[in-house]
Amino acid sequence: MQPIILIFVSLAIGIALRWSGRLPDTATKALGGWVINVALPAAALRSVHELKLHPDWWLAAATPWIGVVLALIVIIPLCHAFRWKSHRAGALLLVAGWGNTSFVGLPMIAAFAGSQWLGLGIVIDLFGSYLALSTLGLAIASVASAGHFDWRAVAKRIVTFPPFIAILVAFATNHLERPEWLTQIVNSLAETLTPIALAAVGYALRLDRISGRLAALGVGLGFRLFVAPLAIMLMYIALRQAGDPVAKVAMLEMAMPPMLGASIIAIDHDLEPDLVALLIGIGVPLSILTAWGWWSVIALL
Repeated sequence: MQPIILIFVSLAIGIALRWSGRLPDTATKALGGWVINVALPAAALRSVHELKLHPDWWLAAATPWIGVVLALIVIIPLCHAFRWKSHRAGALLLVAGWGNTSFVGLPMIAAFAGSQWLGLGIVIDLFGSYLALSTLGLAIASVASAGHFDWRAVAKRIVTFPPFIAILVAFATNHLERPEWLTQIVNSLAETLTPIALAAVGYALRLDRISGRLAALGVGLGFRLFVAPLAIMLMYIALRQAGDPVAKVAMLEMAMPPMLGASIIAIDHDLEPDLVALLIGIGVPLSILTAWGWWSVIALL
């Protein structure tokens, strides 16, 4: 319960800071810079260390990738139909395509499926959501921001993206024993991810700017909270694996709200920050109800 409360408190802090006028208008960029360059890499280093993998977990780890591909198939044609510009399309793809499989997902797993499945949740987050965000997600953000595809620029952004570098370093050094002081520093930096990322979103959240964005909100939240989890559930049913506890955890993770890291990347690339903040600010509270509803269905499979 404490992680869920932290989410709402951090959002409220961001909103209060904007109302107070104590921070400059560029505060969201500064807070996002910390998340991308410090907190996300530290979270990767923490998650990989001493992580144990199981052969039957790989399909579950692939479900976030499947969700992103489905988002591309569904959202891009809708953006063309509504004649939305590339910035809005990029924002929707990033925020709707990626679920919050860690800071909302892990507490949900512990609450619904049991804490014994937290290791699987970390694998889904790291090899699915996190790795996809550091590669495909960054490519989407770069193309949407620039308005065209430049493979050299995209490749350069990916290989110099701090979270992606952190994943490579984590895998390369995972067999090495870490001194306790280094572990504590990495953990402390990683713990700043949720409060600072959500404070940045809260700072950008403007409910008075919802006008003109209702259709985009409906597309983003409709896909993230309903279409994506339904698609993964139907996939497992078709494979006749829906009763497997691993599959149930993967389906629950797909029902999570928009991913904080994806939202920060979208804001950092100026992909309609007002829409991004609305998707997070409305999507996270709403997901508490929708995730409970999805688990009620998943538990019956």
